[in-house]
Amino acid sequence: MTDARYIYRALRFAYDASSRVARDRALGGQEQSGRRINISDADFVEGYPALKALGGVVDEELKAYGLDLHIDDNRKAHHTEYYEQNDLIVRRGQEFSLSIRFNRQYAKDQDKVILQLPFGIRPLESKGTNIRIVMSYDEPENNDDWHVTLRSSDDQTVTVGILPAADAAVGRYHINVETVTEMEGNLFTNRRIFDEQFIVLFNAWCKEDSAYLPDESEREEYVLNDRGKIWIGTLNEYEGLSWNFGQFDDTVLEAALHILNKAELADGARSDPLKISRCISAMANACDDNGVLEGRWTDAFPKNCTEPWAWTGSVAILEEFMKTKRPVKYGQCWVFSGLVTTLLRAIGLPTRSVTNFESAHDTDASITIDFHWNEDDEPVTDYNDSIWNFHVWNESYFQRPDLPEGYGGWQAHDATPQEVSEGVMRCGPAPVKAIKEGQVYLPHDASFIFAEVNGDKVHWLMKKDGSMTVLSKEKNAVGQLISTKAVGSGDRHDVTLNYKHKEGSEEEREAVYRAFRYSARRRHQVYDIPEPDVTFTLEAPFGVIVGDDFMLKVHLKNTTEEVRNVTVRLTAVASYYTGVPSERVGVKVFYEELGPQEEKTCELVITHDAYQSYLTPDSMVTVYMKGHVVETDRAYAQTKSLKMKKPGLILQVPERAYLREPFSMTIKFTNPLNVTLTGGTLRIEASGITKPRVIYIRKPVGPREEFVYEVDDLIPVRSGDRTINVSFCAAQLSGLTGSVDVYVSYSAR
Repeated sequence: MTDARYIYRALRFAYDASSRVARDRALGGQEQSGRRINISDADFVEGYPALKALGGVVDEELKAYGLDLHIDDNRKAHHTEYYEQNDLIVRRGQEFSLSIRFNRQYAKDQDKVILQLPFGIRPLESKGTNIRIVMSYDEPENNDDWHVTLRSSDDQTVTVGILPAADAAVGRYHINVETVTEMEGNLFTNRRIFDEQFIVLFNAWCKEDSAYLPDESEREEYVLNDRGKIWIGTLNEYEGLSWNFGQFDDTVLEAALHILNKAELADGARSDPLKISRCISAMANACDDNGVLEGRWTDAFPKNCTEPWAWTGSVAILEEFMKTKRPVKYGQCWVFSGLVTTLLRAIGLPTRSVTNFESAHDTDASITIDFHWNEDDEPVTDYNDSIWNFHVWNESYFQRPDLPEGYGGWQAHDATPQEVSEGVMRCGPAPVKAIKEGQVYLPHDASFIFAEVNGDKVHWLMKKDGSMTVLSKEKNAVGQLISTKAVGSGDRHDVTLNYKHKEGSEEEREAVYRAFRYSARRRHQVYDIPEPDVTFTLEAPFGVIVGDDFMLKVHLKNTTEEVRNVTVRLTAVASYYTGVPSERVGVKVFYEELGPQEEKTCELVITHDAYQSYLTPDSMVTVYMKGHVVETDRAYAQTKSLKMKKPGLILQVPERAYLREPFSMTIKFTNPLNVTLTGGTLRIEASGITKPRVIYIRKPVGPREEFVYEVDDLIPVRSGDRTINVSFCAAQLSGLTGSVDVYVSYSAR
């Protein structure tokens, strides 16, 4: 290979040019000669002698002519056989085989073989990115460093075992073979630049790898499972949304490596799961450096985009991103999390999607979630922090040598754009243990995540002059049913106690107070609030179907032996799953007299006609309740959310499908509305069965009409258990989803 061909090969995987332009602009333009050494990537490679082909002086010198990467055997041994791309993909800290064909038989006493493995756009031996390893006859003592061991020499072929260091950089390596031949007291060097490459991933099976995960069943789940569930909904009505992670699809690994290049993550940082996960957290969203996915939280979406609830997996997103090299539109939290799980599993880092129900968004680092009310008992939503009905982030499993011992393990990080971290829209990774103990000063962004799961909800009365007093607090309102998919099944696995001590326990309160000392309001005391002498219990119904009326209730109880007069104001607001309000759909004020120990119930009916025109795509309603006791001037406030149900898609497939043989799937649902559905779109994603596809439905679906559609060209390319995910969206009704499992056998015969 000529030097020019090497330059072309290296630049194929170069850093994104637009990122460098932006960086140069930030530094003041291209004229930086007095500030840094200016040299192009091509000139760097052209001028570095170690990357040039050498030799050919005498016929007798040992010359490499070809390579056999033993791709099938190596990939099977390294748990990478499912990747659809044809590259050799190996895991660090574990040996793989390589055979080299020479022009003659290798002579131990005469020849020396050196493997040169350039990494990155500017490989340099002094930086550890142009790795040179002399072939040895000895077994490696450990996997702390790269090692090449002679395994066999037969005729003109030498087979070696290459051991990548357990902390090797993750990414694509090139292969050059150098030989030194001694003849008549002279040394003749030959270097061959090959086209062959290999990709190194994290190794959850290697104890010396910082991403080592001890449990085999967890490795199967968090590294190798390309299907899963992401939990969504509300605290009282949740479901596991089937998601196609698809980390083995042919676009995905290349996309992950491209994203690291686009971010210009330093080559030396690519060995560190902390730096890589923090980089992916930033690049998964489009807020900085034109990352993968643009977020949008609104009830109106432009044409020619994909609404967040239409996605059924990550592969379609990455295919579009790699095709256009522009941010994909649009995503919300569960989509960002599913995408990050895909990208990090693709490079071998154990990762899972984690859902926090009643998830707080602390906008001011106060570690309290603040709600405001005026003196007329109305919610003043413009000043509120928000509590998301659910929020989905990620955890990755790796060690934290940058922290004291004991903080390795699951690390929480979040790609959904919420707040900046060190000037970039990203969050984490933070040790889950630090979050649990309220050690919010540990990096990265532990305080923000702590408030999401363990902050207190505090209700404030805002007086007409602008001054505020604390009305009440809810200790148990934030961070509940923290959930992930169970290992080896589709069940929900509760990880709440990983993030927080038992509610109301001494350990839990100590963690909150510890975190509070580092908060923006550490000098304010909002905890000493007397309990009201009348209890107010807000009740919202379960299982409300879109189109139904529903009833809200407030149960009152006088806990004293004296008469109490109370006012109760109930306000129902159509809202997004983020807790952000849209339009009011109902309000009522109650005036009640309660005798000693008396109980009463206040009821408000919200009709379909009242909310139909205002319901957001999330089908959420937030209920605000404010109660006031006249005799003691004590007040109590509470909020609750309910999610209305949409019909699910019914997917019908044969009991068994066969490898590379087509089968059909029928999709059904009944329109629950009294209006016609137009502009329908089906999205299908099923790794191992079909590439992501979009089907446009031209025929309208009439009121209460059954929709039936058949897909008859599904052809499996992988055997075993597979999952098909489907979504349906129309102009009048969106976010209908369904999934079905199908077992794929090798042959019908």
